[in-house]
Formats: sequence, structure tokens, C-alpha cells
Amino acid sequence: MEPTTASRVNTPLRGVLIGSGAVASALAPALERGGKVEWHQVYSPNIDHAAFLAGRLLCARAVDSIDQVTVEADVYLVSVKDDAIPTIVKQFPHNDSVWMHTSGGVPAEALASLSPNYGVLYPLQTFSKGVDVSMDCVPLFVEGSNSRTSGLIRELAETVTKSVEYADSALRGRLHCAAVFACNFTNHLWAVADDILKVHPGLDITYLEPLLKETLRKAMTVAPKLAQTGPARRGDTAVMERHKGMLSSADAALYDYLSQRIMNQYELDKL
Repeated sequence: MEPTTASRVNTPLRGVLIGSGAVASALAPALERGGKVEWHQVYSPNIDHAAFLAGRLLCARAVDSIDQVTVEADVYLVSVKDDAIPTIVKQFPHNDSVWMHTSGGVPAEALASLSPNYGVLYPLQTFSKGVDVSMDCVPLFVEGSNSRTSGLIRELAETVTKSVEYADSALRGRLHCAAVFACNFTNHLWAVADDILKVHPGLDITYLEPLLKETLRKAMTVAPKLAQTGPARRGDTAVMERHKGMLSSADAALYDYLSQRIMNQYELDKL
């Protein structure tokens, strides 16, 4: 089966989703709305999860057994946890269809034993089930094992967003690492801030929303290094010591480590 739409100009590609998590739940409906793929099956070992996602698609059927997954689809989208991809690869038979995964940290070659036509469709965004994301502004990074596969994956991506770029495994890994710092670690710090505020009834992170928005705006317009402010940037050790006195030992250690990093970056005296 050639990875091309040439013989199916007016007919959507037949697709199978492997996985039913947050990424699949956001990406699959967006791809289907683009009109170039129609999902026929959603596979998950948890049939309830598969059924929930299948219910959001046009004609998809939920399955929870590898044996039930058709071998005649045009495209297979593997959207599971990174460490589950090798298990998926071992379980499915080889065919000539196009296989894609959605991971930023796993090489495209992880799918090579499934088909000569493999690649990646990686959305650079944070996804949570039940939280809608406007996919038309999400950057999608694509890679394919050959020109036809690359072209098909790009064509699918372009039905979702105008922000489509090629990224090989090394570049995707760097993007993913940066995203962990910018999103996952930052969100953890927001959770710490929320807990600090919630010690007082009626306070929570919503009071910080204007501050967070302005911090992001400056980071995007001035550059993060130039936009850095705060007691560590100024070397204000008295303020930092007072802050640490309000915190648990774990949070105080985190505060101290981050302050040291900032002070070292700007060549200020250490605590």
C-alpha cells in the first residue's frame, strides 16, 4: 500500500488510532475535521477510554484487543506514552501502511519494523483530557522515512494548522526538552505558588494571573534573560531569607537553588 492519496483524491484515508489519551483526544478530531483522514478504529487496552474517544469521531469503533485492529488501514497514529511505544511495535504485524507516532522524545525509527513508511506528527503543546485546545495555532513538527511519507504526513498536518515544520529526531528531542522546562517545570512552580497562597483562606493562583501574563509577554518580546526581575536578580539576600522562612524545607531548598542559579547567571554574590 503506497503512502499516497493520489488514487483516493476524494476519499478520506482510513485511519486507526493507537491510544486514547490527551494527545490523541485533541489531535484525532482535528485531523478528521481536516477532511483527509477518517478514523475507523480507536484501540486502547481500556475499552471505556477507547469508546469515549471513538464517540467524538465520525464513524470510529472502539476496540481493546490487538487482534481486532484492522491491518488494512491507510494510516496508523500511535499516540501513547513514550515508554509504551516499543511494546506497541512488538505487538502489531508489519504492513506497508503509514505509521506515525506523536512523541517529541522518541526517534521516528522506533516504528521502522512496522512498515517502510513511518514518521512522526509531533504537536508542540500541552494537552489535558477535558481541556479544549485551539489546534489551529499549535506548531506541528513532521518527519517521514521517505519523501512520499513525509509529504503525506505534512499534508495531514496542514489540515490542522498553518504552523508545520520539518524536524528530525535530534531537533524534536531538543524542542521537547525545552518544552519540559518552559511548561512542565513552570507548571510545577505555579502549583507551589498556589499552595503558598492557599495557606490563607480566599487566596489562590488566580491573583497572579496578571503577573503571569505580563511575564510571558515580556519573555516573548524582550527575551527571558533581559526580562528577569526579582530579589535574586537584584541580589537582595534579606528578602530571600524572609521568603525561605515562610516555606517548607523542600520548597525552601527549591527557592534557594533557583535563586542561586539566577544570581550565578547575573554574576551576583551568592547567598
